[in-house]
Amino acid sequence: MKYIFIVTICILTCVACAPAKPQKESPSPVPEATSETPAREELPQQTEEADPVEEPAPVLLAQAETKLLNRENDRVHNILLAAQEIDGYRLAPGEVFSFNRVVGERTTEKGYREAPVLIAGEEEQDCGGGVCQVSTTLYQAAEAAGLSVIERNNHQKEVGYAPRGSDAAVNYGTLDMRFENSTES
Repeated sequence: MKYIFIVTICILTCVACAPAKPQKESPSPVPEATSETPAREELPQQTEEADPVEEPAPVLLAQAETKLLNRENDRVHNILLAAQEIDGYRLAPGEVFSFNRVVGERTTEKGYREAPVLIAGEEEQDCGGGVCQVSTTLYQAAEAAGLSVIERNNHQKEVGYAPRGSDAAVNYGTLDMRFENSTES
């Protein structure tokens, strides 16, 4: 079986890769953004006890990156938090990835902060601002890998980190970014 492994999205400039997603239900706190690049944790090796069937090592299908133009601290915090949620996610052949299902609702209880967002084409402050940059970068990687994109929505106004038509606006409950692992099983 060919699984798709989603790894933390690298966003150019001041943020590289978020730490690997913890193996618990709620996300761990996200470190404050700094000008230093955090070290990338290695994925844990599977033991014979955990998985008796040896699976082939993950293969890079595609990658994508977007420039971090707005480095406002709360926005960067939200980007890291959303990236943590998708990091290490395994998508089986035929399975559909839903950004909103995996990342969940962006609330202060989950650690998200108010940061700039586009609402009706205008910039406003809202909880989870910046998360669309994560969905956009993931969308671009899914497209580059040739996966079947099921749902993607443009922002109402062009965003600086992606050309119009290559962005993926998300809003929990209304706009999602979904794709299928359409690789052969």
